[in-house]
Amino acid sequence: MSINIQKRRKYKKDFLNKVIAKIDFDTQLSITTDGPAKGIYSIVKERFPITEEKKIIGKELFIGPEQTKERPIERKEWHYFGKNREKHLCVSADTMFVEYNKYEYYEMLHDDFLSVSNALFDAYPKLQVKRFGLRYIDNIEIHEGNPTDWNKYFKPELCAIFSLADSRNTIARAFHVLEFNYGDDLLRFQFGMFNPDYPAPIKKKIYTLDFDMFATKILDKQDIKEILDRYHEKLKLSFEEVITDELRNIMEPRDE
Repeated sequence: MSINIQKRRKYKKDFLNKVIAKIDFDTQLSITTDGPAKGIYSIVKERFPITEEKKIIGKELFIGPEQTKERPIERKEWHYFGKNREKHLCVSADTMFVEYNKYEYYEMLHDDFLSVSNALFDAYPKLQVKRFGLRYIDNIEIHEGNPTDWNKYFKPELCAIFSLADSRNTIARAFHVLEFNYGDDLLRFQFGMFNPDYPAPIKKKIYTLDFDMFATKILDKQDIKEILDRYHEKLKLSFEEVITDELRNIMEPRDE
């Protein structure tokens, strides 16, 4: 997928279902049973005022030449939510992510995510990140006509698979995965009709565009900010590449 749109659009409406920004740590954070360092909570509480702890119980398997051993493991996650639970922050010894069920504008994600990641780097000076990812999931639902007819809204390549069916009324799911390697940056693009009523034939006109961009290398504090901004631009441009003006009109472009 070439990314050649020179200008990303802004809209009054969108179909975003979920937005996730996540970092995975190279080595586990030394978090006590009381939770992350106090300096982190002072940053978090204004943006995510609802706090919940979650205990994760599992098993760890050791396979040796003579015997296999199993031992129980227990760890904690700290979950923080916006006042209406419209956004969710999770911090554990292994990872940190921010997730939005109601997404209004990129600047909110930018400030929420970087305020917490910067606080983590400040509180844990030896922290290194081994993976960063940014993901946008759009569920485009339109109440009209043939549920598998998307020719007005997407480039033809996103609609071609439907023509393979002997009868479109029999299609129960149509989903694709394309993965791209831009050197250090990887993009997984999943798209199609997942069908919430599966395995029944598709009745609801809902098309998913799922853009997931990530890097798997050692990153520091400054890398995170640069990559977050860059991935946001690339993913928005990738979205623009596959939609038509008919869908843009539904979303109501804003005057720049």
